[in-house]
Amino acid sequence: MIFTRDTLHPPPTSGQADMLRAAALTLRPPADMSPSEFAARYRRIKEGTSAQAGAWSNSYFPYLTAIMDAVAEAIRTGRAGVVLMKSGQGGGSEAMINALAWLLEYYPGPMLYLISKDEVAREFCRERFSFINDTCEPLKRKCVTGRGSGELVHVKRYVDGKLVVQGGKSVLNLQSFPYRHVFVDEADSLQDEMDGQDPIALAEVRTSTYVGNNRIMVVFAHPTNKERGAGKLYYEKSDQRRGYVTCPHCQQEFFLSWDHVSPVVPEGLTQAQAERDSRCYRYFAPCCGAELTDAQRWAAVRACRQKSTLPESEAKNKPWIGVHFSQLYMPNMPLETLAAQWVEGLDDEPVRRVFINKRLGDVFESKVSGTSRDAWRRLKCVSHGERDLEFYERGQVPAGVRFLTAGQDSRERELHWAVWGWGLVRDEAQYPLLCGWLIDYGVIDRAAGLRYDEFVRLKTLDARELLAFNQLVYDRAFLSVDGQYQFYVKQGLHDSGWQPIAIYEYCRSRPFVAFPSKGAATDSTSTRQFISWGPAPAWRIGEEQVRDERVKLALLNTYTLKETFYGLVEKSFKRPAANGAPAQLRTRLTLPRDVGEDFIGQVSSEYKKLDKRKYVWDHRGPNHWADASIYAYAAALNLDPFQEGLPFDE
Repeated sequence: MIFTRDTLHPPPTSGQADMLRAAALTLRPPADMSPSEFAARYRRIKEGTSAQAGAWSNSYFPYLTAIMDAVAEAIRTGRAGVVLMKSGQGGGSEAMINALAWLLEYYPGPMLYLISKDEVAREFCRERFSFINDTCEPLKRKCVTGRGSGELVHVKRYVDGKLVVQGGKSVLNLQSFPYRHVFVDEADSLQDEMDGQDPIALAEVRTSTYVGNNRIMVVFAHPTNKERGAGKLYYEKSDQRRGYVTCPHCQQEFFLSWDHVSPVVPEGLTQAQAERDSRCYRYFAPCCGAELTDAQRWAAVRACRQKSTLPESEAKNKPWIGVHFSQLYMPNMPLETLAAQWVEGLDDEPVRRVFINKRLGDVFESKVSGTSRDAWRRLKCVSHGERDLEFYERGQVPAGVRFLTAGQDSRERELHWAVWGWGLVRDEAQYPLLCGWLIDYGVIDRAAGLRYDEFVRLKTLDARELLAFNQLVYDRAFLSVDGQYQFYVKQGLHDSGWQPIAIYEYCRSRPFVAFPSKGAATDSTSTRQFISWGPAPAWRIGEEQVRDERVKLALLNTYTLKETFYGLVEKSFKRPAANGAPAQLRTRLTLPRDVGEDFIGQVSSEYKKLDKRKYVWDHRGPNHWADASIYAYAAALNLDPFQEGLPFDE
């Protein structure tokens, strides 16, 4: 037999050749490129997941280039991570996914991606990342598929690592396995899903196994405030970068901010009317004061770069890189559109909070820290003549009120209650503003007439004692000042923090009108809505367990409710001129002429303080009518009848 080279080393079959070629491609060092270059070359966006589907274009998102490349800088310089404060609809999440794909290629290993909800995590992995593995060539080459290889709905495996995607309820996954890289998506919402636990602190522990400059955390979110989540991390631990642009007029650098936007008063309009007209708003460069058109602003954004706002000596000592963008950087967002959303929040703090968090991608800091007795005294109504239908006393309903709500605070000795009226009043620019009027208030003294040895009975509350609220609140007809209309309380919230069973039983007797309530968010770290509805509570009557679906538990964000309600105390506005009279100044809240100092003392006792790096509301003295008023305010926001242009009689 004659042995030849082919006999000793037969040529590979086509299948073997493909396998060898794939192995060689996998082992070949990747071409050196930044995250933004990697995205431009390999990343495609799935149809339906973004407004810009198809091949990723850095020219369409010019402000995101430096943000993506900050991840590579953090790896190169040994930083702990990158935190991004972002606005909505600007491609920020997609940019961070680009950085994630880049890390999978260049710095592989076990990686964790945390997202707010478990169901969102599964959908993200099934729809979004399966598409990335199929279309991103470097990841496609080394992706290992099939259950036999360990692939699950929330786990994507590669020859040199894996990606685990988890929701907030799966917090134990942070506590059991080390990860080289951790991505935290919507950190502020995730914290609520994790029952207040800080996902960033937990994730930092899980990456501690990997030392040196080969590990990183990436945190991104619409921020809420400086006490939690992305905002806290950005302002406390990062070098606080912003997207600097060059002024086309004077060539100075500055970063885009809403502080540079103001209305210009055209001929024929007043200052108040211009502030309510989104067409009047202009962007003025802070360096030279020249106006920037939308086109000039967008052209400047194409060359923007992320640069620290801190002194250089301070910035270099920060362990994190902090980056930011707002909708002012987006080339498809005209200033007039943003101004229209800003106008909506001029006199509505919750709307303004959403604008700052979601549109500007920045933290919201309320300036409301409390109220004074004098401020509340100034809310007393004053008579402007004999037929003044807005002048009223306790128990009367003045002109302007559309509906009534009530609140009740529970204490061992006393049960405080308050009834408020609500309506819309138009300002000088014809903009409708929510206003409130205190209608009546009172207290049931449970200790009245009791001997000292009978005080023990105050320890428990009988639901029959609460029947007094039928006559005081719910069955009572409140007459308008002119006597032509009768008003009844549409909804009331009762504090169930003390003796909840009695509160449940009473609310059961007034279905769909009286509801038990409970504070579910009491400090500045929560992002819960003003009022949400928990399940119907269960309690026992004798041997029987009762659950009445008509007795829903109202869960209140008492921190934000107080911040918003007390913010109305100092607010006033001009009403339109009428019948030749000049425009009148009026307050957002009004008290009856005969309101007592006892009520004013309680509602002015609340103040905001810093407690363990969180803001909370405290009180200097009794605050029971203050709490009752907050419950009535929450009920008003829940009813929200000012919709669809319904006339008064509907």
